[in-house]
Amino acid sequence: MSMKTLQMSNVLLHPDMEKYRSELTSVFPLIDPVVSRLAMLNPLWTFAVTGYIGVSNGRAASEFEVKLDGEVLGTIGTSYMGQKGRVICISNDRIGKARTRSSNYRTSDADKAIVTAKKMFGKMNPNERIAKAKEAAERVVTRGAWNKDRERSTHKEVVQTELIKWATTTGFPMFMEYIEKEALPSIAHKVRTARERLEATNVEMKTIEQVQSNFADGTTALVVKDSGKYLVRIGDNVNLYDDNSLPVDMRMKIGMLKLVENEQYITDMGCKVTDEIFVLLVS
Repeated sequence: MSMKTLQMSNVLLHPDMEKYRSELTSVFPLIDPVVSRLAMLNPLWTFAVTGYIGVSNGRAASEFEVKLDGEVLGTIGTSYMGQKGRVICISNDRIGKARTRSSNYRTSDADKAIVTAKKMFGKMNPNERIAKAKEAAERVVTRGAWNKDRERSTHKEVVQTELIKWATTTGFPMFMEYIEKEALPSIAHKVRTARERLEATNVEMKTIEQVQSNFADGTTALVVKDSGKYLVRIGDNVNLYDDNSLPVDMRMKIGMLKLVENEQYITDMGCKVTDEIFVLLVS
């Protein structure tokens, strides 16, 4: 029966399945009577094999796409249904809209599957065609807007990147001239203040980077104040000092760092970690 079904004039292979032609030996027994009967009753319908299940002697066709005049009427395949196990599955948009629990009709009875397919497979009526067209249009319109917005963002990013590059180099004097001569006083004040703070921050950043680099290399002085004494480590060397023996350069730097908050840096001095711990830049 299976080979006979595959040899029917309106049963064919989907282009994606052509590579399995020599291995396709049968139609899966569960759906074979459904496909063969419908193909016989509807000679103008085409049944294209779109899926298979491996069997002992090759592959058995297990899914078919049904068309009439190029229009997809639905699919015939298999599915699982609780304790019943593998069952026949009939599906198309019309069935999906008519059912609430699932988007397809599943049964183990070939006759019921045939009746459902005969009833539900058919060319779309005008209302169905309009509804399907609306869905397709919505997908295209939504995707089109999203794709174009992404394209626009890409172009905008290129322009903004080059604009910022120009504005921070060649164009910066022109920008500052505009700020001084044409910008609103409030904006000019805001830009001047930000520029001053930026310059100060750049200096602070250089100090931080210098301390970090020297600390990683072990060339800073790690000072721990403990009970009036100073434990000082430079590289692998550790020395103990008191107020009188602590080198003047270190004493001066610690004195300056004591004036700032914890975790603050002073240019050419170092960093105050806590009230008792300091990292000093040394020559």
